[in-house]
Amino acid sequence: MPMEECLQLQDIFAKATNYVKSSTDKLDSTRLLYLYARYKQANEGPCNTSRPGFFDFRGKQKWDAWKGLGSMSGQDAMKEYIGEVTRFDPEWLEKIDSGKVKAKAGMGITVSTMARTEEDLADNEKTIFDWCAEENIDRVASFLHDRKVDVNCKNKEGMALMHWACDRGNKDMVEMLLNHKADINIRVGNSAVLCLPAVSCGHVPVVKILLYQRD
Repeated sequence: MPMEECLQLQDIFAKATNYVKSSTDKLDSTRLLYLYARYKQANEGPCNTSRPGFFDFRGKQKWDAWKGLGSMSGQDAMKEYIGEVTRFDPEWLEKIDSGKVKAKAGMGITVSTMARTEEDLADNEKTIFDWCAEENIDRVASFLHDRKVDVNCKNKEGMALMHWACDRGNKDMVEMLLNHKADINIRVGNSAVLCLPAVSCGHVPVVKILLYQRD
């Protein structure tokens, strides 16, 4: 592609991402996922990261969508992104250029009904589940000790802190949660007991801790 056309494509793509930032509350999850994958492909190339863990449902959806694009070129990803935005709103570019739509702060695309992603959150906005997913033991312990958060509370997906800790294979986090009386048999939906994610991901040290707690 000639340099001039490439720069023009990048400019339109940037405008499309700005439009999406302002419209996440109007886009359904399927379309957001489609756009997310192409945004990542255009900016970072083919997915070469590890698939998120057993209980990271949203993360796995995002990863699968991105991974599914294979070796698609960044230019093709930008074209498909722009095409999808145009299908949603044929007048989006005019609205951006005229100033009728102003982009919100944040990343180029989000997934789910959230207007922002975990990566966008400031430290003072993060919940105990955010810190647990990031494997920050000190922050999680602070929430449990200083803020008196229930160690067996669940997030809106029905996952407890122990689900995240086991899924990450974080032995130290698991031990800390157990010291705060975490329930090793707590379930998420109809899933098996807590050691399932640890077993499925091969986190042997975590499995040993859980089995010892049962004895």
